[in-house]
Amino acid sequence: PDTEITVCSGATEGIAAVLLGLLNPGDEVILFEPFYDSYPACVAMAGASARFLPLQLPDFSVDWQALEALINAKTRAILVNTPGNPCGKVFSGEELAQLAALGQRHPHVLFITDEVYEHIVFAPAVHACLAAQPGMRERTLVISSFSKTLSMTGWKVGYVFAPAHLTAAVRASHQFLTFCSASPLQAALAEVMDRLPDYVAELSQEYLQRRDMWCSLLDQAALPYRVP
Repeated sequence: PDTEITVCSGATEGIAAVLLGLLNPGDEVILFEPFYDSYPACVAMAGASARFLPLQLPDFSVDWQALEALINAKTRAILVNTPGNPCGKVFSGEELAQLAALGQRHPHVLFITDEVYEHIVFAPAVHACLAAQPGMRERTLVISSFSKTLSMTGWKVGYVFAPAHLTAAVRASHQFLTFCSASPLQAALAEVMDRLPDYVAELSQEYLQRRDMWCSLLDQAALPYRVP
């Protein structure tokens, strides 16, 4: 925890700290479209450039040949949002394995994973972490957030997991952004950590009920949709 976990003021600040800490002017970051709106803004603030890869309808799949073609000597990182906002894309184990294989072919590329919705996943999809793939832990930065997990957006307590050499870069920028997230909120969250598994199971079930209700209403209205 002392060298690999950085607590941020929400995942959005974590994203900013990661991108500002790792990117230099002239670097490129690959973003999957559609994307969370802070990604290109933070890339731009770092003086870097975003390259965009649209996910393919109807199931938001990855065009692997197009992704490979986007990678060049300037590519610093690929940012993966799973489960995805706004489209709900959950990268499968096979897709994560393909990203890991891509990383082996391009050892200069880092991977940033935004996993703030990790606990709200509908079967048969299963959330998995890219950093758990063979060879990926040392080159992946994982971003998540208690604000999303506990439905407490205003608390603004997120975190970045990364190996020590990458954490140092994150902290170099985090130090001059918010410096630290509110200490009393961090202490409060530490008190409930052991109760999180039961809570998140209940939370995902509540979201599933809401999902099913909306799907039934769309069915009644005869409107086409993709089941999230």
